[in-house]
Amino acid sequence: MNKYIPLITALLMAISRPAAAQSGQDVEKVMQVMNEVQAFYNARPQSFNIYYTYSNEHTPGKILDSLNGKMELSGKYYRYTIGNTETIHNKHYTVVLFKEDMLMYVASSGSSGSQANPLLPMRGSLERAGVSRCEITHSGSQKLVQISLKEGAPYKHIELTLDTLSQRLLSMRYIVKTALLMDAPDTAPGSEYDEYAIVQAVMNNYKQLPEDERRFDEKQFFSREGNELKVTPAYKEYKIFIGSPNL
Repeated sequence: MNKYIPLITALLMAISRPAAAQSGQDVEKVMQVMNEVQAFYNARPQSFNIYYTYSNEHTPGKILDSLNGKMELSGKYYRYTIGNTETIHNKHYTVVLFKEDMLMYVASSGSSGSQANPLLPMRGSLERAGVSRCEITHSGSQKLVQISLKEGAPYKHIELTLDTLSQRLLSMRYIVKTALLMDAPDTAPGSEYDEYAIVQAVMNNYKQLPEDERRFDEKQFFSREGNELKVTPAYKEYKIFIGSPNL
């Protein structure tokens, strides 16, 4: 299973609004929740741990795989580590380290930084699929947001659990087509897998970070000499792959 893209897509997807084209009171309530969560994550630099689990849709109690990660956020800057992959994003660059392959992917972050935002693929999926039902319930200090997508969509159902006092995202659970989690999306999952999978992420160990943008500085990974990028001594075994034209 290639979990990198689907799980990063899911990270903090609550910060991104559901489809603006959708209408209805329930959707408007969910959009308000998204704005509240977004405000929390934009308010202060912070870090938190993430624990992912994967199972088939019809056997949710049988965990087939798991993955640990860590996210650091400071405004539009972010840095996250998931398994053997680490991503750093600042106002100039997005750098992805594929540690097993000793590969350093470098791309322009774009003028607004939005092109590298890992939330946008999920937002695009919601817009294309369409929301069939949105429901918000409360239990003690927790808020549960449930979003069902129209039949045939890549994502069938999404659940977000939030702390109502801090607006922190505590967990998320989504049902996604198993084929999207494969190394090659066109590959059939196999008889041991359901058509849809359940991926759950639990966020904890929130910590406020001091204001220090050096943790997102690309100079720790590479330097520029004219039009050439060269890895730093700490990454001398890595090869650079350029992901943007005229970088």
